[in-house]
Amino acid sequence: MTVLVRRRRRRTLIALASGIAVMACLPVSAVVAWRAVRDSKAAEAVVALPTVAIPTTPTAILATTDEQNYLASLSILAIAPNGAGGTIMSLPVGLAMNGQPAGEPKRLADVYGSDGPEALKAAVESLTNTQIDLVAVEGVDGTGDLLARVGTIEALFSADVLDSEDDRIRKVADQGPNSFTPLQAAAVLAARDGDQPESERLPFVKALWDGVVNAVGSGKIGTQPAPVITDVGAQVPADMASFMSALFAGPVRTWQIAYQRVDDAEANPDDLDVYGYDLGEIVMVLATVAPSSMVAVFPTITVQVDSPFPESETVRQAVYRLLYMGANVMLVRNMNSVPPEVTTIRYSDEMDRGIAEPLTILLDEIDWEKATDRVAGIDLQIILGRSFTGFLDETASMSMDEVLAAAQESSTDDSIPESSAP
Repeated sequence: MTVLVRRRRRRTLIALASGIAVMACLPVSAVVAWRAVRDSKAAEAVVALPTVAIPTTPTAILATTDEQNYLASLSILAIAPNGAGGTIMSLPVGLAMNGQPAGEPKRLADVYGSDGPEALKAAVESLTNTQIDLVAVEGVDGTGDLLARVGTIEALFSADVLDSEDDRIRKVADQGPNSFTPLQAAAVLAARDGDQPESERLPFVKALWDGVVNAVGSGKIGTQPAPVITDVGAQVPADMASFMSALFAGPVRTWQIAYQRVDDAEANPDDLDVYGYDLGEIVMVLATVAPSSMVAVFPTITVQVDSPFPESETVRQAVYRLLYMGANVMLVRNMNSVPPEVTTIRYSDEMDRGIAEPLTILLDEIDWEKATDRVAGIDLQIILGRSFTGFLDETASMSMDEVLAAAQESSTDDSIPESSAP
């Protein structure tokens, strides 16, 4: 507690007072009303600054089903702003849906099984705070057609890839190195042994996509990038075949999100193969590679997070803490620059700063600066500093609730002038 109090005292009393006053006087409805007024034409002069737009980064869901039409694998795809190449992010089909009754988990695979592709798209959007442009749920043949532009795919597996069909187990791929046609690669994405937990199959999906990345290289000959409008970004392809052509027209990266099986007997009484996830990680990745897809789900501020630190864990922690407090993280950038000593927040409007004070409390010490430019749709630019990484080290053994309680206690203590403190 002593460390947190000492660090928090270095905040200015003016900044603290503005945050407390705003949150005490403004209910959520007033915050929404303020945002409407601020974003209206009448308020443009108040917040007018040189503004750049977030480039368009088209997104799609590619899911593959097995012979029984059971969802076997799922990935979110994003095309780079220049229209060629992009990112493939794999999600477990067993991810638990939000908002379910206690003890009645529902998975993404269940959503597709009961309600079809559009419901699956809506479920993925709900889990990721995004709006996805296209969705394709295909069997082996359809997935193979979408991968056809890649050509031969080399993949290395840690074990045999198995699939169950009519109560029989067949081997789809061997442990070790494999060389696949697109159709054979699609069979790996569709492979599902009903007796095998998804956590054991996901490494095969990741290895297969890594093989696709290597096969694509700097871009496959014959693929067509998506049309690009200057200062706007890549345009959304008309269909999934065109989307995949644009994705494979340039370098591709992969990301497999972390997951944890839900073993708690109360949360998962039927012992389903269901998984939890870290929203901070998902938003970090998508706000980096597909920022135009991000949706503001809280009626508060929208922020961009700039990180001069090479490790992704620092960024994930910042994103998670902002989401935890109810801020909307819309854009994440990895910066090749020297970190500031103290995390810096640039703002263009005093009301935004007031709203942001309590929502950024888990970032620890902050220097506030008036912005000289802004990104369209973004209220605050947060540049992570060394003070934040130090704060992470100091509070590593604490739960998030404990960190928040300590930070709130520190802020309350800061509001008392030094001469009045006991």
